Amino acid sequence: MIFNTALNDELWIQETQFIPSPSRLFHLEPIGIGTSYVESLTSYVARLAEAHSVPSGTLLAREVRPLVRHDNATNSLNSSSTVALYGQASVKALNGTQSGAKQLVKALEALTKRTDLQFLTMLPWAQVFPVLGLLKDFHAWCPYCYQEWLNNKQVIYSPLLWALKAVKICPNHLQFLESKCPHCEQEFLPLWHNSRPGFCLKCGRWLGIKPEMNDQHKHLFEETTNSQQEIWKVQTLGELIQLAPEFSHPPLRETIKTMLKAYVHQYTQGNVSAFGRWLGLSRYEILHWYSGVAIPNLDKLLKICYILETTLVNFLQLKLVPISPNKLASLEANEPIKLTQPALVTSKNTPKPEQVIQAMQLALEEEPPPSLTQLAVRLGFKTYSSLTAISKSLSASIAARYTEYQQQLRHSQIRDLLELSLFGSESPPPSLRKIALRTGIGLATFYHYCPTLCHAISLRYKDYRKFLHKLSIQQGCREVRQLAPVLHAQGITPTAKNLRKFMQNPSSLWHSEVIEVLKQVRRNLE
Repeated sequence: MIFNTALNDELWIQETQFIPSPSRLFHLEPIGIGTSYVESLTSYVARLAEAHSVPSGTLLAREVRPLVRHDNATNSLNSSSTVALYGQASVKALNGTQSGAKQLVKALEALTKRTDLQFLTMLPWAQVFPVLGLLKDFHAWCPYCYQEWLNNKQVIYSPLLWALKAVKICPNHLQFLESKCPHCEQEFLPLWHNSRPGFCLKCGRWLGIKPEMNDQHKHLFEETTNSQQEIWKVQTLGELIQLAPEFSHPPLRETIKTMLKAYVHQYTQGNVSAFGRWLGLSRYEILHWYSGVAIPNLDKLLKICYILETTLVNFLQLKLVPISPNKLASLEANEPIKLTQPALVTSKNTPKPEQVIQAMQLALEEEPPPSLTQLAVRLGFKTYSSLTAISKSLSASIAARYTEYQQQLRHSQIRDLLELSLFGSESPPPSLRKIALRTGIGLATFYHYCPTLCHAISLRYKDYRKFLHKLSIQQGCREVRQLAPVLHAQGITPTAKNLRKFMQNPSSLWHSEVIEVLKQVRRNLE
């Protein structure tokens, strides 16, 4: 027999193939990337834990926390405390744009060998969407979606879209999203130690719609008035989430400033105040956004895009939408400004320069001081540019005096508001963030005008949180001392797991002081 040695060598000489190291956790694929119904990060954590047959809290504590702890971030996830790891402030923001979400994405990608988990959060839009007002405080869901997925034997999960505060309805069923369990009527966070998609974290019951509940459901979306705007919000946000993987670079903060300038020029020939009034915004808001000092929250940006008849995607991609005839008619009906270059005067009886100078000098003594625009209208001019042409120095003095007055007025308004919150009788005392959400004023603005009051409010809220912490420990210790002997008498070992089923405040078992009391009680019972 004759052997072909060349062929034999080819069979044996093989190039060494690279075999990647296995991931520590399952390479679980997120649901819906590239669609408007992409899974949220908190939902992914719950499903990943379920795939490993462990609670979400165990997965985070044993696998994620060691990785996060090595970073130099100051996020609550960075703490060695299990309570801090599951803290409410951290959990509420895990689907958002803060450092906690970034750390969790980084840790999970290292554990699962995936590279697409950032699209389960709002991290791609971190520079254009402020944290304030971005996400809901509690988990929200569509019971019809849950039931439909269960009936079709699909994976139960929670889309990122549901977590956005601006989203109030389900785009598939035109149904208001729910945030309270229909069984126990409790609200709960999007992720907890025992998270299970589709089930209440408080009572553990199914959150979908049962057939007998289908006809008597009380929150039908068709009964509301602003249906078209709510549908548009969901659609434009869904489009944004869907196209997130296709953006080569995340949009920059300056994008909003650039687009506002373009639309102000297109609609009102550069008149920022007129543009703001037409949009229904305060002069303070539009000037801050126009100058780039601040950026609007998501709800305000949606309002702007809706009125301009553009989408968030077009806005963030710097695509200017031409003004429509309907919008032009609306603009002219609501604003006296014409879209042509304005003339300097409107009256044939134009005052003489000496008269204008005299009026400007008198305006410097008026209380409250008028603005240049107000003075120009009073003298029969269309814009204040005529006043500037007559006397630049007087115009500058009037403008500076009016600006100072506005700042003092703003300072007084903010001071009164903060003092009312600090010295009022509201219980529980609100945090500074809650006051900002309630009033629509940014935290940076509060600290700019009244830093002392801000620190006082923050300190009072911190003391209140400490009081709640101490109260929780006291209640937990009291319950352990009462329940542990009862369970022991019934032949049930009084472990933390067994006690949790009977306690009114089971979360107190996360406190080390309560655990120490439990150990002491068990030693006494032995």
